[in-house]
Order: sequence, then C-alpha cells, then structure tokens
Amino acid sequence: MVDLSTQAAYEEAFAVCGVAATVQRVSGFAPNVTVLAQASITAIVRNITADSTATASAGIGASQMGSIEQGDRTVIVMASDLSAAGFPLPVQRGDQVVLPDSSEVLNVLRVDPYKRALAGAIELTVVGVS
Repeated sequence: MVDLSTQAAYEEAFAVCGVAATVQRVSGFAPNVTVLAQASITAIVRNITADSTATASAGIGASQMGSIEQGDRTVIVMASDLSAAGFPLPVQRGDQVVLPDSSEVLNVLRVDPYKRALAGAIELTVVGVS
C-alpha cells in the first residue's frame, strides 16, 4: 500500500534532482536487439560507493561475491510512471535504463520492489554496459 504523503515527498525529490531516463525491455543480442517495451520517465540516479568499513565488518572482501563493484549505480523509478507509460511491471533483471543526457546504457542487475514500496517507488541496481 502506498502512503500518499511519502509518495508526494518522492515526487518532489524527482522534480528537484530527477533526470530523463528510458527503461527498456529488450530481446536478443547486439546487433540484433529488439526493444519489446520502453517508457520515457524521470529517475533518480546515484553512484554507489563502497564503504570499506562496512565491507570489512560484514566479512565480505572487495573481491568476493556480493561486494559492490565500481560502476554500480542505484536508479529509483516510480512504478506509477512506468505503468502510465505502458511498461510491463515488474522491472526485471536484464532490463535496461538509458540515460539520454550522457548516452549511457545501464543493465539492471537487481530489483528491489519492497525497499521503497511505501512511496510507490522501485529501486534498481544497475551497471554500465561495456
């Protein structure tokens, strides 16, 4: 269930620090990629930086599975924006986020639909496509 005051606060944050983004569901491999669905929305994009003390205290070394890799980012999107644009929910691993301002294509690695569900938002962990 979405809390309307929390959703309003998120929408205000999107208005202040959101960037244009396109979420795509694709099929196939380059150069034969087919876009199955896409939605042009506003997203909040943040770089993820590793906290070496947290990593050490958790017992996960930087080279072990589960650690944060350089280049990982967090993208926050509103589920209502995706739905309104006709994008099929849920967002899935392998979907892409395209940032037109920088021409970056980011692959979705993880989707956390619960962390920000109170606001109607979805948190994605993404990484740049090489």
